Order: sequence, then C-alpha cells, then structure tokens
Amino acid sequence: MEKTKSLIPKEKEYSLKIKNIKKKLFKKELELEKTVMEYLAMETSVKNFYKNYYLKKLGDYIVLLENLKNKVLGIEEKKTEVKEDKKENLQIEESEIKKKYRKLARLYHPDNFEYLDEEEKEFYDFRMGEINLAFEKRDIKTLERIEKRAEVELDRFGLSPICRIRYMEEDIYIIDKMIEMYKEKKKELSKEEIAVLMSENPQNLEKKIEEIKERLISEIKTYRRLCAKLGY
Repeated sequence: MEKTKSLIPKEKEYSLKIKNIKKKLFKKELELEKTVMEYLAMETSVKNFYKNYYLKKLGDYIVLLENLKNKVLGIEEKKTEVKEDKKENLQIEESEIKKKYRKLARLYHPDNFEYLDEEEKEFYDFRMGEINLAFEKRDIKTLERIEKRAEVELDRFGLSPICRIRYMEEDIYIIDKMIEMYKEKKKELSKEEIAVLMSENPQNLEKKIEEIKERLISEIKTYRRLCAKLGY
C-alpha cells in the first residue's frame, strides 16, 4: 500500500515534466520552421536575382568563357539529351496513405479532445496542420515520421514516462543542431558573390557588374589565344 502511495507523486512529477518538455519541443519546432523558411526565402531570392538579372547581364560572356575553357581542356560540348525522369519506385497504395491519415487525425485532431488549454490546442493544431499538408502532398514519409513521434508525444502507446522524456530530449537536441545548421547555411549563402551583389544599391550594382564583365572579357581573350595556339 505504501509503495502505491509513493508512486502517485512520482507520476504527477513525470506528467508535469512531460508536459513541459513537450512544450519546449513544440517551441523548438516552431523556431526550426521559422529558420528554414528564412533560409529558403533567401535562397529563392538569390536564385531569382541570378536568373532574372545576373544571367541577363552576363550570361553570354559566362557561356562563351565556359565553352572556351572546355576546348582548352579537350572537353566536348555537351549535347542536350532528353531523358525520361526515372519514377521512384514508391507506388504506395492510396488506401495506405488514407489509413495513416485517419489514424493520425484520431490522435491529433483538437476536436477529439473534451478540453485543451491554449498551449495544448496550439500544439495539436500545429501537428494537425503537418498531417493535413503531408496528406495533400501524398507524403507518406512525413506521415510515418509523425506516426513514430506520436508514440513518444502521446501517452497511448505504453512507453514509460522515462523513455518518453529521453526520446523527446533527444528530439530537442537534434532540432537544435538543425537550427544551427540552417543558420550557418544562411550565413554562408549571404557571403556568396550573387548574394553580396544582390544587396548592393543600384548604382554600385551596375558598377560591380561592369567590373565582372571586364574580368570575363579579359579571361575570354586569354582562352581565345590559348585555343588559337592549340589549333582550335
């Protein structure tokens, strides 16, 4: 009897710790999502600038220089080959995707709970959003990942509280590392020539483009002389 009584405070302690660590995990996921979106937005801006401005100004010089370099190195111009995209062998039955979706909706849909406080509702809304998006994209991998995470996040799979706490702490560690990685990727991207050019004011930008053009022209002349000597 005494043993049973002593377990009750411990269970409450574990429940509180699980609730707090789940809250921390959720905040880390939001931080990761924000960090990834910032990196992708910057990457997209750089690609658009390269395609719509940089290549329009310098594309002809870049292609000519590349072809001359290839001639000097004895590399033939690549002919464009039309290749059929290889379809990944992931022909997953629609019924399997629906089955996983229904299972996860039962586990995470906020309407399935009688009472949720504001933080819990935000958490379940977030997860349900992930589930809906994965289902729309027919992304079975994400559905499987969320399914696996449910085993730790939700007290319905027989895992001990200590195991759940340990697994969630490991998730937090992994997410922290991913946040650091994307921040570093964004930092490195900001140092690349195209990103630096993109941040210049219009007057300086035109000046920099002219400098790059002169550099390309100089290299083109050098490689033309080499081609002439080699008999190309």
